[in-house]
Amino acid sequence: MTSSDARSILDSLLSQCREVGTPCGDGDMIWRVWGGPDMSGPPVVLLHGGFGSWNHWVRNISELAQDRPVIAADLPGCGDSALPVSPYDAPSVAAILAEGLGEVVPDDAVFDMVSFSFGGVLSGMIAKHYAERLRSLTIVGTPILGLATTGPANELVAVPPDAAPKTVATLYRGNLEKLMVRDPATIDDLAMTLHLENMTKGRLRSRGIARRYLAAPDLLGVTCRLNFFFGDGDVTPDPGLDAIRDHVETHHAGAGFHVIPGAGHWVQYEAADRFNPLLRNWLEGLGV
Repeated sequence: MTSSDARSILDSLLSQCREVGTPCGDGDMIWRVWGGPDMSGPPVVLLHGGFGSWNHWVRNISELAQDRPVIAADLPGCGDSALPVSPYDAPSVAAILAEGLGEVVPDDAVFDMVSFSFGGVLSGMIAKHYAERLRSLTIVGTPILGLATTGPANELVAVPPDAAPKTVATLYRGNLEKLMVRDPATIDDLAMTLHLENMTKGRLRSRGIARRYLAAPDLLGVTCRLNFFFGDGDVTPDPGLDAIRDHVETHHAGAGFHVIPGAGHWVQYEAADRFNPLLRNWLEGLGV
């Protein structure tokens, strides 16, 4: 795959969706919708990770959109969405999302939500707001008990604003290897194309929010079906996956918990061939 091929993949997906804007700060939060209400399955809402956008789900949208509407957000201050009013925090950003969802998900329909990384930090609050309408919440790669303070996830290199394009690409590739994937070979032209675009547009300081605000307490009050996905090489959680599994088994009886071997934090991209069928089965109520 070349960078041109990667751009074509992203542009093709964008050509198949419609955009919806909802209030956010001094502008709009942007939602992209594939499919319509005539599809057999309920809508699934996708929330991306920090400094990302809708394209964190580039390898999952087409699979999910076979039989249900797919609604992918650009979180406030990310992608093409406006920044929230400052000062902002997890509850205020979640409130923008919850308000926008009321306009984007039609006719009081029930829906599913799948949230990656920082998106998962916000999801418990949103799930409580839509307790009567949310069928299931799937958390992907969110360090619900806290972010690691040591290790490769904390060794990212700042990219100088005046760096040459080749240097920028090299530094961002190195950061992706440290934070997002287990196998560096999975960082292909598509991953680099969307990551460079996301880093150019991202303005929300999501990592600072995630360090101050844990997802676990909000998830305790969630009444819909819960499901958790992690790659076994995810370097972001502290404590690690064993502690998260113990927490889920103790506090969320019956929740799904799935660790995909050979994948890192961005498991839905790096291991899409395994992630997609498992997620579809869960959303369809078939278990995993």
